[in-house]
Amino acid sequence: MLNLTNHKLNEYEGYNPHLHIKQFINNEDYETLLEQYPDDSLFKDEIPESRKHGQRPHCRRLMVVKTGKESPYFDPYIKSINDLPFVWQTLLAELKSKDYKEFMCDLLKINDFRIRFDFHRTQSGLDVSPHVDSIGKYASHLLYFMPKGWKEEYGGSTIFYRGRKVNKMNPEPTDFEESKSYPTSGNTSLIFKNIPEGWHGITEVKTDNIDRQICNVLILKKDL
Repeated sequence: MLNLTNHKLNEYEGYNPHLHIKQFINNEDYETLLEQYPDDSLFKDEIPESRKHGQRPHCRRLMVVKTGKESPYFDPYIKSINDLPFVWQTLLAELKSKDYKEFMCDLLKINDFRIRFDFHRTQSGLDVSPHVDSIGKYASHLLYFMPKGWKEEYGGSTIFYRGRKVNKMNPEPTDFEESKSYPTSGNTSLIFKNIPEGWHGITEVKTDNIDRQICNVLILKKDL
């Protein structure tokens, strides 16, 4: 189901090292996964909370698949893998496999990690302001499952920033010299490594009738 060969992170000065991959998932499997993206009834609105440095809260519908060591914060959003359609159970099993672990360890130059699966539905008018990730995260692997008919002008792109012009930890997009983003429609995914100045966010979603849909595979430090 997965294409795990011939991948290498791209290094861009000032940006998170990252890799945009087309057809990481076999196309036929991808279409089935898209058709059977987890039902909205499995998601709950993430309760906005104050972020550490005064950044705007993440507002979205969230589901977290139980893998064994989730923070109590995620308790309201936890679902069993058995709640998912069978094709999704198959994908998550491959993402927990030895082959994927070896692929990710080689890509990130690490020895081991634990994994968490977050599913998001983000609705119109919502975005994620520039932020850096916590020290407990090695990387994120975003698998995009935008609904049929999604257009790039609908937004919802992961965007990287560099050249912070202000000395504060809750900057706005205009507080950076440059930014870089990638297409999200179709069978695409994005891996990005966490670094201290790895500023990133999500552009505003601008459509009323369909949600931004992703599976976020979080690559986490085992002891945090």
